[in-house]
Amino acid sequence: MRRVEFVPQNFYHVYNRGVDKRTIFQNHNDYLRFYTSLFVFNDENYKGLFGLDVPAILREFGDQVTKRSDLVTNPLVNVVSFCLMTNHFHLMLEEVSSGGITRFMHRLATGYVEYFNKKYDRTGRLFEGSFKAVLVKRDAQFEHLPRYIHLNALDLTDLKWREGKIEDWSVAEKFLDEYPWSSHNAYLNKPQILPVVEKSLIGKILDTPEKYRVFLNQWSSRDLNFVI
Repeated sequence: MRRVEFVPQNFYHVYNRGVDKRTIFQNHNDYLRFYTSLFVFNDENYKGLFGLDVPAILREFGDQVTKRSDLVTNPLVNVVSFCLMTNHFHLMLEEVSSGGITRFMHRLATGYVEYFNKKYDRTGRLFEGSFKAVLVKRDAQFEHLPRYIHLNALDLTDLKWREGKIEDWSVAEKFLDEYPWSSHNAYLNKPQILPVVEKSLIGKILDTPEKYRVFLNQWSSRDLNFVI
């Protein structure tokens, strides 16, 4: 049972994985469907069905806006960072409206499970119970969490990033730059497919892409006792 109390203007590390660690994103379209949901479902005024016409959404909104506020006037949450992996996902969220995280995550899970089960002709649970959440308590944790979330993509390589043993950061950075399913490139001030991340919050963490690059490279000197 989740014991975290969600309070507006507080930040949380939110995550979940497939039941029995099963794959939840089997191909590009699965990732894109979940990614699009991060944008579409993050609106108090959303009244549509959980089924999404992703190509239509991308045609309508993609490359036409640079800020979420151009389209979404009543967000449930601010997405600070994210990373989608084969069998799990990580999000850093700020609660904007009371109950926002709970409603947002319910929409995400319900919509994606409906999509996935219909597409792959299956029934039953997809995720390992309710989503998990950890309150971000300290300034250091607020700064560190996006870096940790983005570096998770390196689990898809043989780079020993969790042990801080990456000898060639250029290889790691190249992989992160080319990985499409995280907010890493938003921190480099590159365009988003959809305005999922609230980029004004990035400046509160690291105000330039250059400082973000340096911060990534400092992973090896992190506090090994740091609590995620």
